[in-house]
Parts: sequence; structure tokens; C-alpha cells
Amino acid sequence: MSVVKPDYSGGSLLNLSSSICDFLGVKNQHPRLRSIDGVQGRRILLLLIDGLGYVHLKRYCSNCEEAKWLGNVEELTSVFPSVTSTVLTTLSMGVPPGVHGVLGTVMYVKEAGSLVNTLTMGLMPDGRRGELRDIGYDPRVIFYGGSTIFEEAKLNGYNSLVITPKGISGGLSDLIYRGTEVKEYVSVYDALVLASRALENNTLVYVYIPTLDSIQHEYGPESEEYRVALIELLNTLGRLIRHLPQSTTVVLTADHGQVQVGQGDVVNLRVMTRLLDSLSVAPYGEPRALQLKLSDKSLKNEVKDALSSMGRKLLIYDSSEVKELLGGVTEYTEQRMGDLWVIPLDTTALIYLYRLNDDKVAKFKGHHAGLLDYEMKVPLSIINL
Repeated sequence: MSVVKPDYSGGSLLNLSSSICDFLGVKNQHPRLRSIDGVQGRRILLLLIDGLGYVHLKRYCSNCEEAKWLGNVEELTSVFPSVTSTVLTTLSMGVPPGVHGVLGTVMYVKEAGSLVNTLTMGLMPDGRRGELRDIGYDPRVIFYGGSTIFEEAKLNGYNSLVITPKGISGGLSDLIYRGTEVKEYVSVYDALVLASRALENNTLVYVYIPTLDSIQHEYGPESEEYRVALIELLNTLGRLIRHLPQSTTVVLTADHGQVQVGQGDVVNLRVMTRLLDSLSVAPYGEPRALQLKLSDKSLKNEVKDALSSMGRKLLIYDSSEVKELLGGVTEYTEQRMGDLWVIPLDTTALIYLYRLNDDKVAKFKGHHAGLLDYEMKVPLSIINL
């Protein structure tokens, strides 16, 4: 495993968003993808496969028949943190994480005086979907109030549609899918049928498929369960895509990959009283991109010593050192991000249980959000029909 940093100069998911903006006639200040010249269709079907890391795709499918329809698969980097809420917001907003401010699944929101689950936009630990809005806070004010690429495309006369699994509407979706219609599906089969119909009247159709991510969390990316699921999903997509309208360009990519985590790799932060006593709020962010808000900045070296004493391979960054990884930060983002960031360079997962009777996350066998190639490298395949 090696460290991979986001290539915001033209080789990341941020740049894919910029290239889609360019296709839709939307101005964007960030560079286009260096490798997007293969788009020949009059419309784009964007397939975002949650958890489909480039490293494991190459390992399991380099020569398999089920993946041949992908053609030449190129390598992109994710953004940092390499986690779904951060990536989806970057793709839809066309700005880097440090600008939109969604820096992980759990974020500190000073205005609400609480930690917030960014996927549901609910207060921790329950994370009830849409709760932040229900108690009077507008996510566009808390996070990023700029236009989505869908809103900008609509102004240019281009229609779009987002197709997501049933049950995840609301929350983050209300922030990032403004300006487009959202339809729900129950299986990958009806998702592709919906997409095929939608391509007749829309210039951009965007399908989000989370199956592989869920399987990796449960079994890990090194498991036979994941290998079989990956091959079968690609086989299904390959068969269904043959029936899409002509002059469609399919763009397949992912938000991140995962690393295999064993029980010996899990660190329970609840027992680290020396560390917790130095914080103003509970640890937040991600188990592989942990953020720590100090009660007193003078405790920084003491906290670093406590982390180093664990004997794990960790990058421990001050907030100023992580700005480049985030693509630059705004004043609002800087106020809510951690004073220290802890990024494992091995397979460690730093777990803080917000509910003592719910250890589901501690049992995950696959994790992501960090900077290892298994997490950061994602595929890009462009297929012109």
C-alpha cells in the first residue's frame, strides 16, 4: 500500500465534475479531467459505483469476461477525505471539499452546538434524516450555498435526472441535488430501465449504486463475497447498458475504495481518557480520517504524544497541513474542521462509539476515507454507444 494524494490539477473526481460542467456549458474554475476527450455522445449516463476501488477492480477483473465492456479503465484519485458524503458533494457542487465543507460522515457544526451526520443531516448520535432543517438550520447556510451543477445546467437549457436507491432521499440529497429531478429505485435492474427512459429527455442522467460499499463494510474488500458481488454487478451492468439509446456516453466511476480491517486493527477511542480529556467535542470525521477539536490549543503536543503511544502508523496533521489535501479551505470550513487530523498509514480504524450499545462500525471489515491507494484510487471508464 502507498500514499496517494488528491490530484486536483486534472486527475481527480473534482476534475470529472469540471468536465461534466464543460459538457453542459457550465462555467467552472477548476481544471477539466486530462482524460475526458473520449466523450462522443449527445448525453451522459454517469454511473457512480460506491466503493469500487481501482486496486481491487484490477485485481479481480483484469481478465474477466464480465468486465470487458468497460474497455480501457483509467485511474483517478478520489478527493480527501475519500468518503461518500464528501465525494458526492464535490461532484454535484463542482468545488473541492475545503470549499463545500462536508469533510466526512460526522462533522462538527458550531452553529447547532452538535456533531452532525452529513448523510442524513441529523444530529448525532441518532442522525435523524433531515433533523438539521427541522430545527431551523439550512444546510445551504451551514455548508455551501453555491449552485449545484444541475441548477447551472438547467439555466443553459439542459435537463438532468438523478436516480438513487429507495430510502435515502432527504438529508444530504436536499443539498446536493437541487435543480434536478430525483427518482428512486429498488434494484439495479429498474435503475437502468429508469435511466434508459430518462436519457430520451435528459442530457445528464446520474445513477448512484451503493451495493459494493455495503458488502465491503460487512465482509471486507479482500473477501470472496466482495469478489463475486463485483463480478456479478459488472456482468449485470454490461448486459443492461447494451439497451441504452444510441449517442449515449456512459461514464463509470466510483467515490473511493476500501482497505481490509481485522479486529486487531480496531482502536477503541473510548478507553483513551488522556486523549478524550483534551477535546472540546467527541472525535469526529472518519475512523481513517479522524478530526480532533482541542479544548486548548496548548494541548496539541500532549495529544500527539498520546496518539503516537498507540504504536500505529499514523499521519498526524495540524489543520494548516491538511488544507492542500482539501483543495484549500474557506473561513467557515476552517472553523468547524479539527485542530488535528489523524490518518492511518496501515489498516488501523480509529473508532469512537457515539452509542455504547451500538458497535456496528467497530465490526466493519472494510473501511475507507484515508490516503492509501486502496482507498484513494478509483476507476474511470468511458463507453460511447
